[in-house]
Amino acid sequence: MSQTNPFPYYVGVNNLEEIANKETRCVVMNLLGGESKGVTPTSHEFSGGNIVAGVQYGKSGGKLETKIGDIPAYGSIKEIIDAGIKFDTGVIYLPPTAVAAAAAELIAQNPDLKKIVILTEKVGVKDAAFIRAIAQEHKIDVFGGNCLGIGNSWDQVRVGGALGGNNPGESLVKGSVAVFSNSGNFSTTIPEYLKTAGFGTSTVLSSGKDLYIHFAFPEFLYCAENDPRTKAIFCYIEPGGYYEKMALDWIADGTIKLTKPIVACVTGRWKANLSRAVGHAGAIAGGGDDALAKEKWFDSYFGVEMFNPDKPKASKKGVRIESIQDAPTAMAAVYKEIGENSDFPPKGDLSLKPWFVNDQGLDLPAKLKMAAVEAMEPYNDAIKKLGNQVGAQLTRESMRNKSGASRMNSKTDVTEVHGVPVLDLVVKHFALSNFFAVSSVMPDEKYLPLANAIMNYFTAVGTQYMDITARARANGALPNAYLGAAVLTSGNCKLYQDMTEMTQKMIDLFYVDIFGDASVNDTLVAEKVAQKIMPQGETTAKEAEVAAFFGKLLAKEGLETIFTKYAQKYAEANSDVNKLSLLLAAMSLSVIWTPLVDRQMTRETAHEVATYLACNGVLVGCCAPQYEVNDFYKSLVELSDLSVLNTDFATTCFKLLFNRDCNAREQFATNGLLNLLMSNGPGTISAKGAKESVSGGNYIATCYSGWMNNTGRDHGGNGFEAIKFLKDAFGDFDPYLEPDDAKRDAKMKAIAQATAEKYLSTKQTAKREGIMNYFKVPCVNHPVFKGKPVNYDPREVFMDKLFAERNEINHFQVFYHHLVKAMFEVGATKNVFCVNIDGVIATISLDLLWKDVNSGKIDAKAMQDIAFILFLLGRMVGCSAEIADHKARGMIMDCRTPASQVEFVG
Repeated sequence: MSQTNPFPYYVGVNNLEEIANKETRCVVMNLLGGESKGVTPTSHEFSGGNIVAGVQYGKSGGKLETKIGDIPAYGSIKEIIDAGIKFDTGVIYLPPTAVAAAAAELIAQNPDLKKIVILTEKVGVKDAAFIRAIAQEHKIDVFGGNCLGIGNSWDQVRVGGALGGNNPGESLVKGSVAVFSNSGNFSTTIPEYLKTAGFGTSTVLSSGKDLYIHFAFPEFLYCAENDPRTKAIFCYIEPGGYYEKMALDWIADGTIKLTKPIVACVTGRWKANLSRAVGHAGAIAGGGDDALAKEKWFDSYFGVEMFNPDKPKASKKGVRIESIQDAPTAMAAVYKEIGENSDFPPKGDLSLKPWFVNDQGLDLPAKLKMAAVEAMEPYNDAIKKLGNQVGAQLTRESMRNKSGASRMNSKTDVTEVHGVPVLDLVVKHFALSNFFAVSSVMPDEKYLPLANAIMNYFTAVGTQYMDITARARANGALPNAYLGAAVLTSGNCKLYQDMTEMTQKMIDLFYVDIFGDASVNDTLVAEKVAQKIMPQGETTAKEAEVAAFFGKLLAKEGLETIFTKYAQKYAEANSDVNKLSLLLAAMSLSVIWTPLVDRQMTRETAHEVATYLACNGVLVGCCAPQYEVNDFYKSLVELSDLSVLNTDFATTCFKLLFNRDCNAREQFATNGLLNLLMSNGPGTISAKGAKESVSGGNYIATCYSGWMNNTGRDHGGNGFEAIKFLKDAFGDFDPYLEPDDAKRDAKMKAIAQATAEKYLSTKQTAKREGIMNYFKVPCVNHPVFKGKPVNYDPREVFMDKLFAERNEINHFQVFYHHLVKAMFEVGATKNVFCVNIDGVIATISLDLLWKDVNSGKIDAKAMQDIAFILFLLGRMVGCSAEIADHKARGMIMDCRTPASQVEFVG
């Protein structure tokens, strides 16, 4: 070590080579800690075994395995010294509060200690000052804190942290530039950049940027000047501290001799408007040590303006650059100025080499267009595999009280499914909603004819379970039970299994060849058909007839895709496959292909889309209360006239429930009601039933039974109470038979007045007698906004306006408006209650039922069942979304209630 020292304090090293070299022997404090375990083996192996031991408090006798031998762990420095192990450098990986004690232990126990490297960030100022004091007293050099390490490119040695990453040899290439960096990450980046102009490095030092930098810029310049390997210096400087000014001032007054040029990059102008330090030490604006101040220091020293890569110019003292990407060009200009050559031919370049390019479909000018390049190994293989992945990649987590499918918007009080308010879904076609629920994207309306036909066919298939439904109904089961029994019985039948496997294999076959383009490619289809991979099965004569029907429909509507063409050609070439199952899978995949490739749904969900649709078909197929005398039901069972499959799917639901044709008004109301009932958020017990069944590891059909088991008289079936309330209130009065609008309105106001007075009397009597569980008018009160004299449910307002725009007035909804006003006027309520969304559901349901109820075609029991079934058919779509979402995101048994949240009531 040098005996001469130009500084007013101790600096033991005389040149950069002495800081870290082949003779350096290290002990690592906290050897087995998380950061050290990931970094120390690489340093040890790269440096040829320069770490002789480590300290792990409380774990004496441990070891850290490396490829060139184990590093022993001791309980203290004293144990290492007592074991006769010699070392000159201590490396500290410890929390900030423990660093000072570790430094003191190193100094006190090892008389041969020459250097301490502190990797820890944010060491307290008092602790840093203490370390400085005892190190100076014992003539020991300290590096850091927040030092990422020191690299000697000539000796291929690394001391300290992760400088150079997992392969330091790539960055630490032998050359003539010494690198000083306040940033740890850039101490790796800068050597890589310099290589592109043919410059290697001598020593690379990550100084750290704690408030107290022990081995700072003045010391580095002093050592670089004395280092025969070094011809020039590169420094990366951040705001905060006056170290650079000290160095330049000392050069000016001769304290430090410096004949070698510097390329300086001063960063951090963005901090100029900050009022507090940010990042590393930082600098407060206007404090004199911000980026602008430091730029002036260097520019004054160099005597030239900031480097311009278009007009490269530097002085013999060096130059300041604006960005590190200018480092290679600036260093070349400096070397030219001092008459030196680069160290080796340039390696690579700094041109933009994007691994991924997405111009968002914009027609960009040529100068702005980028071309993707193949990534280096091993990233190229990883990217290729990633590029071949289709569908969303979701992180699994506990989904007990979470959903990625639905939510109740707290600002609007409107439920959203896949981000779409259910009110906006009201006008969408119910057949398409079935696809939307599981794909998260509403299909284009061009798919409506196909969606109707697919859903109607699955409904026809579902009728096979009607005997189970009928048996349960005869035993007094509620609709949720007898329909749940049907879908539960479908289990994981061969149809479901085959369609899932077929979908999976079609994705495997085509995705990497077509990506988002599902248009017909006969050459590719022929190539794929040659592979006999589909599950075996038989096609009945009726199934062949239906498959032909779908083929004609696809051609007629212009909806043929590479998948449907493949399904048809594969069936022609292979008689041992169920051609209809394959075509159903292909058609379903075609509808959801865009959201799949756009990563709006997972691949696993895509595999099972047809199964969800088929389960919905079971519920609809078994919902007919009077199936024995329902001609439309019979046409689905027999499929003698396949044109029945063209029926609008909401109309199918209506015909099965009401056993009659519907007019346009009824069709719109049915379609809107089913969509409106889709979801009320993931907190409803029906949605929770779906999620809990998924959590238990059930098949999709069983999960359907799960949500249906969670409905009943009070959830789903309670809509009948509101319908009965309205029916009883109207009595013999039929608003549809009164042609005079004024008379009809006057009559309904009178009914509302009488109903309000009756309710007030009931309420007053109940309160006098202390009865709190008295009858309350359904479908009003919530939400009520505090302080508002008149309240509205925005959902009900939306629906009322929608029907008004269509000139389709629902008289029962109008009656409810009269009723809430009358209740306030008679004193039954303190303000005008709103008519809520349940009122909309009840009034639409009664509107659909009214004609048949008044004619005697439907009795009270049938009316109750139909109202409940309407709820179930709407909710099945929303719950299919919850099932698919939970299967894609959730974890095994994640719906368990923790024991700590369970209470025993004894």
